[in-house]
Amino acid sequence: MIKKMTFVFAPFALALVLGACSDNEESTANEEAASPETEQAEGTEESTEEAAGSEEAVPAESALELPKEDAVVAVVNGEEIQGKVYNSVARQFESTLASQGQDPSTEENLQLIEDEAMSVVIGNTVLLQDAKDKGHEADDAVVEERMEELKANFEDEEAMNEALAETGFTLEEMEEQLREQLVYESYIEEEIDSPEVTDEEVQAAYDQFVESSEEEAPAFEEMEPTIRQSLQEQKDQEATFARVEELREEAEVEVKL
Repeated sequence: MIKKMTFVFAPFALALVLGACSDNEESTANEEAASPETEQAEGTEESTEEAAGSEEAVPAESALELPKEDAVVAVVNGEEIQGKVYNSVARQFESTLASQGQDPSTEENLQLIEDEAMSVVIGNTVLLQDAKDKGHEADDAVVEERMEELKANFEDEEAMNEALAETGFTLEEMEEQLREQLVYESYIEEEIDSPEVTDEEVQAAYDQFVESSEEEAPAFEEMEPTIRQSLQEQKDQEATFARVEELREEAEVEVKL
């Protein structure tokens, strides 16, 4: 089962672009291994934080029936969502299932991917709409900095354009996604109020880990910061999810897929 992502925003097309970059690098590495005389290429920098953990390669033979990139798959409060936005999310869900050893092509999983992908794009849209209504904006300097980080993942401009072409997104649209990411981060920080993790909750989580672990667990003091952070992130996500649900109930949503 795919982990719920309704309340998680990420620049989905950006993740696919970086994934394409990763695939190209792996291919180049294999060619170099087969040809010792070839000079080893310089490695690229690590992917940006937004795309961390989201670079699995899309299965070679996809069973997804995706809409055309310029098709309108949903209308949220009068804002149209294009097929390429939905498609990028659906492909990531497909990759997630495949990386978990599941078959994305089963009827059940195809329906799951469709439902979750649509839920994500609608949820992100209502959240960003509310953020912009409340005056949250992206800092141009930070946007430019993150764009440079994106470009640094590629050997040259041609390689970047090839990766972009695979997603159907333009460089300008990548920049807009980065801008929306910053708006989202600002909104979450200032508008979402989640309860603090208590010492009792941390202790209970540690005790549960010790009980279920087959090996000797590290000391509580060693694991406490990690457990606390994990529990806090969970509470933050739950609070964000609750906000998304509130906004969706108030929104005018028309699904056209």
